[in-house]
Amino acid sequence: MQDHPGIVFVASDGGERRAALAAGPQVWTVAEAWLQHDKDSRGPELVADAIGLSVHEVESALAYWADNRQEIDEQVSQHHT
Repeated sequence: MQDHPGIVFVASDGGERRAALAAGPQVWTVAEAWLQHDKDSRGPELVADAIGLSVHEVESALAYWADNRQEIDEQVSQHHT
């Protein structure tokens, strides 16, 4: 949590520990929103506007994702199966 201010951990319905924004959604949902935008035009501002978060919140989630890519990618994948 010291490396990623603004990130907290919450329990999922299945009891799994997941990273989330302190006052917002789980990190995987931000990552999913990022991936849904065209890679040539996406940016923190666009994603923030699309999902109703601040640019700072999106950047915090993206930074956590960058440092924990496998964990977050698995959570995104779980929601598409």
